[in-house]
Amino acid sequence: MNDVIEAAHAAPRIVRPRDAASLILLRGEGAGLELLAGRRPGHARFMPGMWVFPGGAIDPADRRPWRVEAGAEALPPRLAPSARAALRETWEEVRVLVGRRAPAAAGPMTPAGFSPIEAAYAEHGVAAAFDNLRYVGRAITPTRAFRRFNTRFFLADGEAVFGEPVATDELEEVGWHPVGRRPLAPAADVTHFMLARAIALRVGTAPEAAPLFCTVRRTRRILVCREAIPDL
Repeated sequence: MNDVIEAAHAAPRIVRPRDAASLILLRGEGAGLELLAGRRPGHARFMPGMWVFPGGAIDPADRRPWRVEAGAEALPPRLAPSARAALRETWEEVRVLVGRRAPAAAGPMTPAGFSPIEAAYAEHGVAAAFDNLRYVGRAITPTRAFRRFNTRFFLADGEAVFGEPVATDELEEVGWHPVGRRPLAPAADVTHFMLARAIALRVGTAPEAAPLFCTVRRTRRILVCREAIPDL
């Protein structure tokens, strides 16, 4: 009986957040501003029924350079794996590539050893251009959540999108949504926060320092990301 009482009063287990990345894709301006987003299925364990940007956890392969990437020098080295994950997850979840037309290359379009995402870029003649991405900020899921992510968000323009978005098993109702005319709802507070920051970056009114969105002792905090500190 004492064991049951002690277990009931034990401190809750804190889940370590998994590194993740997400991509905010915007096109148009003013009332015509549109966001590429999808809705999480109702049966999903994490954020069911919520509107989200494409994104997901960083895989080990995302930590290795792709043979189809360009402009990697535009991002700090610590952000490169996150950028790859954001681009890969965008392809997997909404079936569009983000980058620019690659120069024609001699030889086979999908050399042996290409990963599925590298093959997709090569087959479509597109380079995964990191210099098309802007770092928006980072968010850490609250400690009380059963599934936590340490997510870095990036922004890219709709002009860098290749292909038409479609729904997948991971995201429903995928498409360009008119956020310039009506808010994205339902969506998490972090989604609204990062979207507002991305829009401000796009029009040149955002503070230079990238934010860290987190919860400390049940209070929402906006701190400054370590990635925003120069020369680190």
